[in-house]
Amino acid sequence: MKTKLIIMDGAIIGTTTPADPNGYHLVDAPEGFDGDLASVEFDAEAGVPRLVLAGVQARRIAAIKAEAAAHLARTDWKMDRAREREKAGWAQLADLAAVLAEREAVRRSSDAAEAAVLALTDAAAVRAFAWVPDAVPVPAPRLLTHEQFIKRFTPTEWEAMTAAARASTAMDAWMRRFALATVVSLDDPATAAGVQALELAGILAAGRAEEILGAVPSEAAA
Repeated sequence: MKTKLIIMDGAIIGTTTPADPNGYHLVDAPEGFDGDLASVEFDAEAGVPRLVLAGVQARRIAAIKAEAAAHLARTDWKMDRAREREKAGWAQLADLAAVLAEREAVRRSSDAAEAAVLALTDAAAVRAFAWVPDAVPVPAPRLLTHEQFIKRFTPTEWEAMTAAARASTAMDAWMRRFALATVVSLDDPATAAGVQALELAGILAAGRAEEILGAVPSEAAA
């Protein structure tokens, strides 16, 4: 049975069906009406109801948020598995980083989808809008354990760094920051700046900073 909109004084005040004997002025609901009165308005001059763009956009954005949450929930087991395997020493931090990147792609893709919905100017286009959770690719963060990071330096380099930390408050602060970190991110600007400063100070040979900040190693996380 087709839904009817109840019109009173030119405004939509509710919904009903033809079988509901209430005596109100009834008009057919517009195509795409989903029961939310905030998404429809009555054009008194034309005598017809129309979908409200802002209302339809709000409904679609709410749906996108719910869809994104569902996608994230479906990756929870991957996150749990990666963390457990990393703690047990059966996997690399790169495995955890890959899951983090997958989840971040969902968030960024849903944000982009919401922005795209707000940019649409036609209610029908908003209703038909579709998005995918990996539309915005996110590279996996390059994470290292302390042991992995230390192994990137030669024993001589590490000894020189330790000695420099005893003589320089700035170097000591950088070393302490590293010691307190749970993991080391090669993509962290502070990490890059610190390693590059070591090369500028002559503690590392020319070109070593680029080598140390290069691709994530394949050895298992400690």
